[in-house]
Amino acid sequence: MPSSKKWTKEEERMFIESSQDVSWSTQALFYGNAFIVSALPIWLYWRVQMMDMLFFSWLFIAMTGLSTFLVSFAYKKVKFGLRHKIAIKRESAVSKEVMRDLNDSSAGKKMTKTEKDAHVSQRKNEVANNEATSFSIFYNNSLFLFLFLLFAYFFRLLHPAVNYGISVGGAAFLLALLSTGA
Repeated sequence: MPSSKKWTKEEERMFIESSQDVSWSTQALFYGNAFIVSALPIWLYWRVQMMDMLFFSWLFIAMTGLSTFLVSFAYKKVKFGLRHKIAIKRESAVSKEVMRDLNDSSAGKKMTKTEKDAHVSQRKNEVANNEATSFSIFYNNSLFLFLFLLFAYFFRLLHPAVNYGISVGGAAFLLALLSTGA
């Protein structure tokens, strides 16, 4: 028989901190950035390789959609791999900043130590979350474009449509695969 014990605020906070769910705004940011970086190769193949946009639109749409999903997946995995590491490294600086702000305000002087620790923990997680999100986008975009150019170079002798499919698909799959590692 399951217990109907309510979670304490500390248990709820720890559960939320360890959760890999992303907010709607972060998910929109991830998919927007992933779409932009996934659509960049279209310009290269349209202008440099002279691929007809209308004739190959089915390929461009399919590969951009697949790549957008896989790059967004990589963003999420890398973000949550880094979030805890960044929180540990930034803990002392954030703690000093929050304690200084709380000690300067009249409301902060009336707080208990546990309330102050909760404020420090909340601010530390916000900073770590923002830094992990930014770094994840930068790192994955750079790696995707590098892998894309690498695949495009090695398969340059193939037909441009095949080269595009292999280059974009291969870069996105390899990026998603690499993001799941520790």
